[in-house]
Amino acid sequence: MSTTSTPNPVETFDEIVRSSTFTFLLYYRGHWCPFCIAHLKQLVALTPEIKAAGGTVIAATAEIPKHLDAVRKATGFTDTVVVDPENVLAAELKKRGLLDIAVTPWRGYEWGLAQPGFLVVRGDGRVMGRWAVVPALMNLAGAKDRPVLAEVWEDVRRQLKGEDTTEGKVYTTTGAFHLLKQKIFG
Repeated sequence: MSTTSTPNPVETFDEIVRSSTFTFLLYYRGHWCPFCIAHLKQLVALTPEIKAAGGTVIAATAEIPKHLDAVRKATGFTDTVVVDPENVLAAELKKRGLLDIAVTPWRGYEWGLAQPGFLVVRGDGRVMGRWAVVPALMNLAGAKDRPVLAEVWEDVRRQLKGEDTTEGKVYTTTGAFHLLKQKIFG
C-alpha cells in the first residue's frame, strides 16, 4: 500500500473482511508512540500464524500518510494499513456496533487521534474479539495497558476450532515495564 490516505477506508475494510475467513484489525496512534510500535510488533510476530489459518491482518491509523514508511520500518509491518486521518472507518465501526474507537483531540491530528484498539471479525461479520482503550490518566491518555496479542490470537484460534470462549475475556495487558524490557532485550 502506498503512503497516501486510503481513498475509501470503509470500502477497503469491507472488501478485506468479505474476502477473508477472518480479519484481524489493529488500530494504532502513530509513529511517535512507542506503545503502538510495540503492539504492532506483536501483531507482526503473529501474522504468519494468522495467515496460515486463513486470516488477513490490517492496521488502521488517523496519522497523516507521510509517517507510514517510518512505522513500517520500525515494526516490519508489510500488510495493508488503512490511513484514515478523518476517522471515517472508526465512525463506521462504532455505528455498526463492532468497535468503539475513542477519537480524542490531539495536536497534529486535524480530525482527532484514533486511539488503540483491535477487532477480529469473521467474513460473515461475526465478531471474534474486540477491545478499545478508554483514554484516562492511569493509562497515559490511552498509551499503555494494551492486551497481549498472543492471548487474543489464542482465543481466536480456539474459536476457529469451534471451542467455547468467554465473551468479554480479560487479557493480560502490557504496560511501561513491558515496553522497557522490549527496548533493552529486543
